[in-house]
Amino acid sequence: MAYDVIVVGAGPAGSIAAHDCAKQGLKTLLLEKYRIPREKPCGGAVMYRGLRLIGGKIPRNLVEQRIFGLRFLLPDGQVTEFISDKLIGITVFRDRFDEFLARRASDTGAELIDNSPVVDASVSSDSAIVKLANGTEFKASYLLGADGVNSIVSRALNLRPKRKDLTKVGLGMEADFYVGEKGVSKATGGNPTVLEVCPVEGRVSYGWVFPKKEHLAIGIAGAGVHMKALRPRFDSFYKQVEKRTGVRLNLEKRRTFFLGGDGLGNKNVTQRSILIGDAAGFVDPLMGEGIAYAMKSGEFAASVIRKAHDKNRYDEEILSEYQDLCFNEFSANFALATRVGVNGPSLAEIILPRANGHKLASEIMTMVARGEIGYADIPYTVFKRLPRELPAIIKQVVHSHLT
Repeated sequence: MAYDVIVVGAGPAGSIAAHDCAKQGLKTLLLEKYRIPREKPCGGAVMYRGLRLIGGKIPRNLVEQRIFGLRFLLPDGQVTEFISDKLIGITVFRDRFDEFLARRASDTGAELIDNSPVVDASVSSDSAIVKLANGTEFKASYLLGADGVNSIVSRALNLRPKRKDLTKVGLGMEADFYVGEKGVSKATGGNPTVLEVCPVEGRVSYGWVFPKKEHLAIGIAGAGVHMKALRPRFDSFYKQVEKRTGVRLNLEKRRTFFLGGDGLGNKNVTQRSILIGDAAGFVDPLMGEGIAYAMKSGEFAASVIRKAHDKNRYDEEILSEYQDLCFNEFSANFALATRVGVNGPSLAEIILPRANGHKLASEIMTMVARGEIGYADIPYTVFKRLPRELPAIIKQVVHSHLT
């Protein structure tokens, strides 16, 4: 059976793309390697910029915690918090969240087939073809590779090398620790609506503690080439969290994962085919966030395919609009995040304590987290808003010195 679009991978990128393609009247097939719901290594923080793409409509039972703040723990022991009265994101379990997005695509008209690993893909002047492990083949006019950082589609189409370049991908380890609601409250100082980000050894990695209803999602990640001795580093990190919070953490299962990277520095389009999400490498180089960027890239891909389909074109040139859209949306943020990430915690130690407690700083961090501005917009936003905030800032600085 022939389709207009085949999407390989039912993560956030693939499911958003499949939903939008089906909604636009394209005959869409969404293939998922594993049986849904399936486990996915991830801290499970979905920022507001991602929620906006689905109109903020998500079942309440999927929301573990509503997030209103960010807390940074610095190497010298200082703590910097930015709290907002606006929602900046939620925490979820990825198996349930991803299933919701996949079913949402199916309900819109996409054909969803799970437990169907793709082992090969090809494109030609006539069609795009994917082959499943059981030998079944599907044909379409367009192919979207949304099959993660280990993408079969990307390698089959020679858009990525057969072996990973550890200088261009991240590597991490995480686990969910059951501590009960009281344990979550104790570990978060009574405020489970805050995401906690912590530096790990050196300047090439970071850790996190994300609160859920009865669990703490704890993990570390960094540039793959630097993440040696990953398991002992992770164990050391979560035991430090245990000591600091006074909450007993019983490790049940570690999960290791790669993070995509350098999405804008790689080719993500060829004839009839586009890479999206982690398969393309769209991950925030500073914070490691990928879900919202994956969802946005899926939206972009669907819009480009719709235009190409209307013009009866399948060539790389017309699909390259996707590259332009992603570059315009992500490049300034990714470039600045990369520069900050290279300097690592040393830069955070300089900037974050000085911003701590300032209303303007909290407002700007909220705007970044919600996707209302990007990293690259921070200087302009500060310059624009500083005059009206300056009296309050001076008052706070003077008060802090007097007390």
